[in-house]
Amino acid sequence: MTALVFTPASLAERWECSERHVRNLISSGELPSFRLGGKLLRIRKEDVEKFECQNGGSPDYAENSASHGMTRTASADVIALERPMPKRRPAAPRLDTRNSLGR
Repeated sequence: MTALVFTPASLAERWECSERHVRNLISSGELPSFRLGGKLLRIRKEDVEKFECQNGGSPDYAENSASHGMTRTASADVIALERPMPKRRPAAPRLDTRNSLGR
């Protein structure tokens, strides 16, 4: 009998998040993982279920992402997650153009 394991990509699909987010959780030590053949990253099903229980108990991880800088807006059956728009700084003047060199 073999244990069921996830790849970062398959776990990201299950949680409806990015693969980078899954890898960040692994790097920070929040989500245990192991290397298969020294290179391939894998996550045990038991560790995934434990993580899900500690973080809201839902395999639909997207609903639990509000703590990562997202705000929730809910309608009847759908929860849409929106990121706050960052403020843009005005562009710095270019120093390598003719006008800025005084020519």
